Amino acid sequence: MVLAACSAQPPPTEFPGRIAIPASATDLREHIDDQLRTMTAYYRFDLPPDRLPALAAALHCELGEVDDGARAAQNGDPPWFAPRPQQAHRRCESQIEHWMYELEVDVSRPDRYTVYLSASS
Repeated sequence: MVLAACSAQPPPTEFPGRIAIPASATDLREHIDDQLRTMTAYYRFDLPPDRLPALAAALHCELGEVDDGARAAQNGDPPWFAPRPQQAHRRCESQIEHWMYELEVDVSRPDRYTVYLSASS
């Protein structure tokens, strides 16, 4: 009897566009929706608050002020991707080459933020 070894895929280390995923990111989820002419990648992870400025800088994204009312779930979003609308959040969008990034950050917990990032081409 031969048992096949199970090998889980290693967690991703980059977002599309060769932008490094912060080493301090935890509870990382990824979903790639690769269509014929477009691709959208979805990420959700927790991040220490002091690492958020570096992520925003890497994405060339200027975060807005803290606000209520996160972006509504959209058709095609993975179920785990929808930010909770009743939580305080910060948001920004940017474009680097042919990638469009949308960054939504739940800042309701002072010890860790939950980051929602989508990248589309």
